[in-house]
Amino acid sequence: MISEFQPDAIEIEERSPPATTRLTLYAVAVLIVAAVVWASLSKVDEIVTAQGKLTTTEPNLVVQPLETSVIRELHVAVGDVVHRDQPLATLDPTFPKADVDALRTRIAALDAAIARLEAELDGGDFVPPDPTNPDGAVQSKLFQQRRGYFKASLNNYDAQIASLEAQLQTNKSEEALTAQRFETLRSIEAMRSELMEAKTGSKLNLLLSRASRLEIEDNLAHMRGDQLDLTHKLEKTRSERQVFIQDFGRTALQDLVDTLAKRNAAAEDLKKAELRQHMVVLTTPVEAIVLEIAHRSIGSVAREAETLFSLVPRDAPLQAEISVDNKDIGELTVGQHVRLKFDAFPFQKYGTATGVVRVISQDSFVPQGGGEEAGRAPLEQAHRPSHLFYRVLVDLTDTRLRGQPEQSRIIPGMTVTAEM
Repeated sequence: MISEFQPDAIEIEERSPPATTRLTLYAVAVLIVAAVVWASLSKVDEIVTAQGKLTTTEPNLVVQPLETSVIRELHVAVGDVVHRDQPLATLDPTFPKADVDALRTRIAALDAAIARLEAELDGGDFVPPDPTNPDGAVQSKLFQQRRGYFKASLNNYDAQIASLEAQLQTNKSEEALTAQRFETLRSIEAMRSELMEAKTGSKLNLLLSRASRLEIEDNLAHMRGDQLDLTHKLEKTRSERQVFIQDFGRTALQDLVDTLAKRNAAAEDLKKAELRQHMVVLTTPVEAIVLEIAHRSIGSVAREAETLFSLVPRDAPLQAEISVDNKDIGELTVGQHVRLKFDAFPFQKYGTATGVVRVISQDSFVPQGGGEEAGRAPLEQAHRPSHLFYRVLVDLTDTRLRGQPEQSRIIPGMTVTAEM
């Protein structure tokens, strides 16, 4: 009541402050204390931002010709989706086809020669494996000639053996007769020797008998020598006949072994030639997207092992290859979570993807054509720092984006921004 009679300034000074004012003061004090405590105890997240692009966990496919050839057809263009075994290009088949045809002809000729040699060794008749093959007719004619030569040679040896056997038999017969004459003359000589000793016979008759006996004895010795010579000739001819048979068979067997070896070698060469012929049509091994095509046109020459097509596997798992600046690499660890923003899908509209750091390179790289980066494709050099950087591979764990158009998809080569 007394304050009512005081001046307004004193009345306001003595009036108790409103409750809201006290509460505001307390609230501000609490906030200041909380801020000091939070600043002392909490940790501030440091976000590392880096650029990169999507790649596949599998390397890009490189399609190359097996040997130098001329390009006849190009079936695809950059950006085309190709399926397994789909033709990419067709090369000139002239040389591979000629090699295959020549080797097949050679194998057919060797097969005919093998069949002919086997028939010679078995002693049977020769039947060409392919009656339509002209080499079969040649081998059949050769077989008849060799068989005729073999039989004629055997007949010649048989005739020589028969002649020697007849001569030997004649010699033996003559020897027997001569031996009988020799015995007779020797008896006559003995009788005339007795008569001469008894003085009843002449010495002339004795000498004549002795001369006849010596002549017959000499003839008998010659006959026995001729008989021994004929026996040796007969044995030699028989041996030569057997050697001829063995040599003929051995030669045929050796020819068979050599021909089989040539046939096996030709068969292996045919496999390689057929592979080269098959590689005339360059195909894709898996479903992929054509990334690059060499600067070649129809009619130009593709060199051996030259890269004609670079393909990106379509169904291979994706990963992000991030180029992290040298000053930020100390903040990263394997297993760290990553948020990815796609340049093709603004994160304000479509959101972000997530991933996990899988690999951190153990050395830095030189960007923009220096050092190890020299010669890399421009796409691989995009979004790289201007100084030393580290390569980080991030496995994508969730690539679902909100409101993503059905016809669009996340594909290799898309540039991304990684926040780690």
